[in-house]
Amino acid sequence: MKWEIRHMNAVITKTRLWATTFLCVAVSGLSGCQSYGPTDLTPASEVLNAACCKPDTTTQINFLTLRQSPPQQYILGRGDTLGIYIQGITGDKDVPPPVHFPEDAGQQPALGYPVPIRDDGYISLPLIKPLRIAGMTLADAEKEIVDAYSEEEILLEGSEKIIVTLMKRRTYNILVIREDLTTAAGARNSIRDNETFIDDSMQTQSFSIELPAYENDVLHALSETGGMPGERALNELLVLRGGLNNFTNVNAIVQEVGGPMGGNSNGTTIDDANVIRIPIEAERNEFPNIDEADITLQDGDIVYIKGRERDVFYTGGLLDGGRFPLPRDYDIDVLEAMALAGGNGSATAGGGSSSSFSGIGSILPATQVTVLRKCGCEQVAIDVDLRYALSDPTERVIIQPGDLIILEYRKPELITNSVLSVFQFGGIFQLFR
Repeated sequence: MKWEIRHMNAVITKTRLWATTFLCVAVSGLSGCQSYGPTDLTPASEVLNAACCKPDTTTQINFLTLRQSPPQQYILGRGDTLGIYIQGITGDKDVPPPVHFPEDAGQQPALGYPVPIRDDGYISLPLIKPLRIAGMTLADAEKEIVDAYSEEEILLEGSEKIIVTLMKRRTYNILVIREDLTTAAGARNSIRDNETFIDDSMQTQSFSIELPAYENDVLHALSETGGMPGERALNELLVLRGGLNNFTNVNAIVQEVGGPMGGNSNGTTIDDANVIRIPIEAERNEFPNIDEADITLQDGDIVYIKGRERDVFYTGGLLDGGRFPLPRDYDIDVLEAMALAGGNGSATAGGGSSSSFSGIGSILPATQVTVLRKCGCEQVAIDVDLRYALSDPTERVIIQPGDLIILEYRKPELITNSVLSVFQFGGIFQLFR
């Protein structure tokens, strides 16, 4: 009996020792040092108020300004191929003219034999001297041919049977270089839970396309190579004129035009006469005047879309580490950035658990968010309190490119979760057995 009493007293003494030790650790944790002292943290509300919520005064470019105005009648030019039939000269009287069905579904079938327009704008026909028809319509070209044969008295006036049709439109070879397209394996929706997202799926892709006449513009070049620039592209299009078509290496082109913009922000031509910059979005009253000549493409021209590889933010701490692209056309705050990074809103607000915040128990959610922002050579630590961020907009700081979002437990949350974890695994209950 005495042995049992001594044993029980020893257990109680041991329990008190454990409890005292644990309380000392807890008190020391509450008053311990932090990675950022109170004077180093900038409240999120001050950051937001300093930036001010400005109304959105930007507007997107009208896509019609990137397209040529189609003429009422097709104007012939060098590179066009005509279908010409002259009864008794280019074809036998008893044989009907040949019919040509073009590969382009938008073009009408053509009659006659192919006659290309030379580089000097002339065509060659039997028994007459070359005729210059570049700059004419089909009707004008047919009249020119009829008059030429009538003047040479080869065909009697009124008995001519001449057919002139457009067999093939001239085309322009355009090179399109895009850095905003992604591979299917790198798409965000293919990322599974608990995976770290690193946006390395962007790659430079080049397309050599043939655009027919009056469709040789920026809008058609984009539609043939993936559509308008996405959020991973810079807010501008670059058109490199044929003076740079001697570049055979894509990387040389990217290095040549990838520098900062010049100082003349009101013009479309910046840095070089052969480089035209067309903004996709700008202030309503600051859009440059874009002429049709700026968006019309010729042989050897290059359309370059540069990627936004630096417009990203980073996550760390209790959030899965990763690098995520920022939207191009609108701002996101810290809560939206955490949701984009895979953070569970319910766990953040105190409901349920999430693998993103697991560790030393997650009964109490982590509410300490530190946004590390580089300002030149210095670094600013912005303190965001998730306990108030859901209801107070001033706590939701706008995320800037290069920001690092770190989610941590506050000291009381860490200690409380530690105690609850011990209870959860039955550590203290074993002491009273």
